[in-house]
Amino acid sequence: MSVLECGRSGCENIMCDYVSYSYGYLCSECRAELISRGCTSIEGFMRSPKHITNYDNSSWEADVESEFKSRYEEDEWTC
Repeated sequence: MSVLECGRSGCENIMCDYVSYSYGYLCSECRAELISRGCTSIEGFMRSPKHITNYDNSSWEADVESEFKSRYEEDEWTC
């Protein structure tokens, strides 16, 4: 079994469930933080250090969900 390390700078989570062709894997904690920030640069977010905070901004969630797909969803993912 391979390690699916979060692509966010400073994040030590492995076995991530979300993946992007552009940015790699993303853990659920970083995904929640990205969603909570609202419209922001995904590239900048991935380079920013991980923060442990709770946010609530569901309007941005759909954009993040369209970029990072669950690795469990059947889609056009190929190895």
